[in-house]
Amino acid sequence: MNQETGPKMQAAWAALKARGGQEVALPTLLPAALVLELAGEDVRPRLYFASGPDGAELCLRADLTIPAALHYAQNAQGDDEPAAWVCEGKVFRAPKPGEDRAPEFVQIGLERFGDADRIEADVTVFLAAWEACQAAGERNLYVRLCDGGLLPHIIAKADLPDPWNSALGEVASHKSALKRVLAQATGTGPSRQISALERTIAELDPERARSTVAEVLTLANLSLPGNRQLSHVADRLAARAKRAIAKPLAPELAETMSKLIHLSSQGSLAASLDECVTLAEKLGVDLMDWRQAWTLRLDRIQQEAPEALAHAHFEALSPEAFDYYDGMAFDLAVDPSFARPVATGGRYDTLVGEISSGARHARAVGCVIRPARFGGQ
Repeated sequence: MNQETGPKMQAAWAALKARGGQEVALPTLLPAALVLELAGEDVRPRLYFASGPDGAELCLRADLTIPAALHYAQNAQGDDEPAAWVCEGKVFRAPKPGEDRAPEFVQIGLERFGDADRIEADVTVFLAAWEACQAAGERNLYVRLCDGGLLPHIIAKADLPDPWNSALGEVASHKSALKRVLAQATGTGPSRQISALERTIAELDPERARSTVAEVLTLANLSLPGNRQLSHVADRLAARAKRAIAKPLAPELAETMSKLIHLSSQGSLAASLDECVTLAEKLGVDLMDWRQAWTLRLDRIQQEAPEALAHAHFEALSPEAFDYYDGMAFDLAVDPSFARPVATGGRYDTLVGEISSGARHARAVGCVIRPARFGGQ
């Protein structure tokens, strides 16, 4: 533990450890392709890169969760092997344009893997973040609750016409991208002309489409960047063409999707969850089990820390700094704008599988805290 970080961080660290966890040292340099895949639109242009002596493209960690999941994938002896870790260290992100701050800052966090009871683990991590902030003297925090798995689930189950079902599904976890695709689906977004190549590929079967892309690349003396596959490029070109010529999404479907994307309650948490259920019903999706799970989470939080819900609201989509949250997610902030949260966290059950290319899987949930923001800094 860095002893130069002051008593507030020391108090927060002690509170995190009180919730249980082994101290671990996490890697600072990560495979660049991995981080680029998982970073959200907000963080991606702010990453720092390096090249190894062997030419490998690397990236300085921009958070603690991705390296924690990588460490688990490399060391766990089996799927869902239980583990609870506390970690601390510097992370690296370039400041946003006009932002005056250092490109490196300290995070502390708690990451849990393999818990059999997802709801209990969600609550444990949320309370750990809340208690750590309270221990550091942060009172009257605003709480934003989200669900990174809600829109992907609804879109996957809803009776949406092709190609908009797949188009929306591909970006279901990304708020900005989801808005753009929905605008395209309703004809209100920027229009674009499709190329002759896109139109041709859209009319071919997948095998012939891949062959056509290969021929074009060969003739142009080009190669695919990174780990891109011919099938991926062909599919993307075909999808773009199909979207450009597809019929717009029915207005009632588009309106319901838009309400879900923008859902942000400022009143009753129960009412906002009920609104999600009602909107999903209009798309033919039953969310009663989802609603019950959230009721259990909120009841548990209310039992242990009722003050945590005093200034809480719910949003259907989780924040976009990173795209790996696929369940309950949260932010704690001094200001209701949530522009500079002091703590963030959530569930990321698919992350270990993505990082390990399917070699290892684990239920996972965690949180990170930025001590430099204590006191409204």
